[in-house]
Amino acid sequence: MKRKIKLVGLFFLGLILFITCKKETPLPTALFTYSVTGNTVTFYAQVTNDSKYEWDFGDGSYINTLHSPIHAYSSYGVDYTVNLTIIGPGGSTTVTNKVTIPPKTKMQMITGGNATAPSSKKWRLNRSAAFFDVTLADANFTSQIPSAYQIGSILGSVGLSNAYSDEFVFKSDGTMTINSKGGGIFASLAYCMGTGTATSAYYADLGLAYTKSFTSPAGATFAINEGKNYTLGTPLGNVTYANVMTLSFTNGGFLGLKDFTSECIIKKLNDSEMNAIIFYAHPSYGAKPMLALNLTFESIK
Repeated sequence: MKRKIKLVGLFFLGLILFITCKKETPLPTALFTYSVTGNTVTFYAQVTNDSKYEWDFGDGSYINTLHSPIHAYSSYGVDYTVNLTIIGPGGSTTVTNKVTIPPKTKMQMITGGNATAPSSKKWRLNRSAAFFDVTLADANFTSQIPSAYQIGSILGSVGLSNAYSDEFVFKSDGTMTINSKGGGIFASLAYCMGTGTATSAYYADLGLAYTKSFTSPAGATFAINEGKNYTLGTPLGNVTYANVMTLSFTNGGFLGLKDFTSECIIKKLNDSEMNAIIFYAHPSYGAKPMLALNLTFESIK
């Protein structure tokens, strides 16, 4: 009888010890912080009583089990809900944070990269663009050609189709190269005449030409200027374009058309398309820009 009582007592003592030990094993505690560079996020977990990590990044990707993972999101300008679940001997704890991926910068759009993730992107005139126009370099960009000729492929109709093959390569360190695929380069006739540059084709009425040869300038650079009040000196006087985005160039850089003017207005920019207003001189008015081209560029691999 005493043996049975002793066994029962030991059983209840063990049960009490088991319950006590279980109660003394606390739940994990968890929090996390993060840092964002472009679309890449580095997570930092601060936890206790842990044995397993489960990161749900909120974008449908696989669960990550690292302590401090690095995750690249595919979209920009999006908020993601990120959950971290910590599993330990005492149970599990889940914490949640909102992670904001900022929109792409203009530098990322035009080059495909930034200072911390260098890259480059090629652009060329879009032959199939719906719109092409030649305007005065005035405040209203008054069109100088009939609407029937305002189509993207019009240069091919006037003997300047080589302009569609030339490439403009923008790099995230602010440098650029210009690849002539047609042998020369698209230019204003005034620039060719003023610099003695030989042409292989030209359209005199609109003052456009294609040169016979071209060497990419060494050390060419560009800068993106947002919210600029850009003042242009024209034969008809100064014109100011308020709060515009421009590309400015040094050391012989340019976009689309070689001319005396080294800055153009960017009307639209995204990952695949860029719409630019490029100012140029006409032989009848000297070296100052009298006209402007409204051109559409496409990004290419």
